[in-house]
Amino acid sequence: MMRMGMQEPTNTQTESTKTLQSAERRRALVRLGLAVGAAYIAPTVLSIDRSAWAMGPSCAKNPKGC
Repeated sequence: MMRMGMQEPTNTQTESTKTLQSAERRRALVRLGLAVGAAYIAPTVLSIDRSAWAMGPSCAKNPKGC
């Protein structure tokens, strides 16, 4: 049933709308995946950094070499 002043969308309009929505969905999923990956890896990277700071200088074990 058509209302006055409204046109039915053509196949190309609905196809392009679906393609656009699909591309936007893919882009959002990529961003979400990257954010989740960064959140998953962050604690490991931060703990490695803390471990490096916790180590003493190499001269502490062998003062003659310093």
